[in-house]
Amino acid sequence: MMTSSEIRQSFLDFFKSKRHTIVPSSSLLPDAPNLLFTNAGMNQFVPIFLGQRKPDVDKWPGAIVGADTVGTRAADTQKSVRAGGKHNDLEDVGHDTYHHTFFEMLGNWSFGDYFKKEAIEWAWELVVEKWKFPAKRLYATVYKPAAGDPSEFDQEAYDHWARLFSGAGLDPKVHIVYGNKKDNFWMMGDTGPCGPCSEIHVDLTPAGDTKGKLVNKGEARCIEIWNLVFIQFNANPDGTFTPLPARHVDTGMGFERVTSIIQGTKGLKDFDNTKISNYETDIFRPIFDALVKLSGKEYGSTLPPADLSTINPQQSTDVAFRVIADHIRTLSFAIADGIQPSNEGRGYVLRRILRRAVRYGRTLGFHEPFFYKLVDELAQRMGEVFPEIRAKKKHVQEVIRTEEEAFNKTLDRGIELSNEEVARILDGMGSAPASGAADRALAVGPGVLNRPAARYSRRRLPHFERPWGKYMVTFSTRQQRQLTPSERDIVLESILYAHNHRQYHLYAACVMPDHVHLLFEPQIKEQDKDGKPAFWQLGEILSGIK
Repeated sequence: MMTSSEIRQSFLDFFKSKRHTIVPSSSLLPDAPNLLFTNAGMNQFVPIFLGQRKPDVDKWPGAIVGADTVGTRAADTQKSVRAGGKHNDLEDVGHDTYHHTFFEMLGNWSFGDYFKKEAIEWAWELVVEKWKFPAKRLYATVYKPAAGDPSEFDQEAYDHWARLFSGAGLDPKVHIVYGNKKDNFWMMGDTGPCGPCSEIHVDLTPAGDTKGKLVNKGEARCIEIWNLVFIQFNANPDGTFTPLPARHVDTGMGFERVTSIIQGTKGLKDFDNTKISNYETDIFRPIFDALVKLSGKEYGSTLPPADLSTINPQQSTDVAFRVIADHIRTLSFAIADGIQPSNEGRGYVLRRILRRAVRYGRTLGFHEPFFYKLVDELAQRMGEVFPEIRAKKKHVQEVIRTEEEAFNKTLDRGIELSNEEVARILDGMGSAPASGAADRALAVGPGVLNRPAARYSRRRLPHFERPWGKYMVTFSTRQQRQLTPSERDIVLESILYAHNHRQYHLYAACVMPDHVHLLFEPQIKEQDKDGKPAFWQLGEILSGIK
């Protein structure tokens, strides 16, 4: 069974054998002013796609060239962060097996060189012939426009896939699935280079015979691993599409995702006992092992329930492991690339990620700086591929440790105030909350303290509630105390938690130095015994925020 390092190197070696120049990953600090972070492998090649730069990747600093590599072909593994703006997976991280804020994107590129035939044939050669994915478990998607969609059916891509599936004794009509503009037409933006794309999906069910019915259905049992984009049009401001003078190939393979499939099936040999999780790979396990040594707690591979108020201690621990392991990668690589935590822009996103990891660290019993200690493990494991993480290791550790120390002080004061407030609003309990309750609330989120044994005061609440009602609520600090900027950040994150977990839809929030205004609409919590929707009660929401 291949290790993650072997999978990455196998990809790069394969495309080097196809005359591709291996280029280094670009920085997470993007050149494009409209991006918070580099979020895809194609970012550094945009000037070539736009015709602003000649395809000269064989002349780029750090490029690995062979005797016959050319500047019109490239392959790489690109560091990517999606934690802000249009692509934001932050709040999902830790709660499932596949969301990340930092990930690697393996890609191969053609700049006016080869096109659909070679891209599809080489994808098949690598996945089926070299890596030995069972062909019967693979499905390819091709573009078929719906009414109003641009261009026409991608017959060329279909024919190439049909030839390959037929050659493997498989029915192309079963293994080729159509997708419209939403799934199979890639656009850089509202205008600019674009074109149809073709994805490879893997059927992970025990029998592997779902006949394409799970493709693009949001099913964990059928996962997309590779997207081949064929850039051949320009989207014009008037909504029309014209052919480009040069056609390009832009592909992206999720490194963590393909590693989880190969390792989770014991080298693609056991689909009956699959354990497909990005976190169950040697990409994350070394970080987990370091966390075990630091915390004394074990990772149990459990996932949290949909209702986080019923989460058990092991599930809380496992969420914390995944959050911390993901976030140390994001912080370390971003800081190594020159992005500093701050109160503005991308720096503020980093600060939020770091603070989220520190809060979850409380679940594992950490009250002193611990997060920075994981940088050693990361630098040791990934320094060969990304040497900047080793070169900047001490700087990364110092920045993270300083941020941790400052936030721990704020967090401790916030927990103290939280305990005082919970003790005040727990009506009839007669005692302060149990030890660690506030820490668990900060780690898992509002709602943890709202358990059946706690009877919250409903004084000063409206005497009626109605479905889809809109409410304007104001909270004030005790004795009009002025909150620091860091404390106001905690207030905002508490408000956003309930919104992100669909307790309510937040229309507006204004966090002032000593009070906060909210405008929100409670959402459906569950169905009652008659099958009718039951909404989150106003008291539940307000108590959770408190």
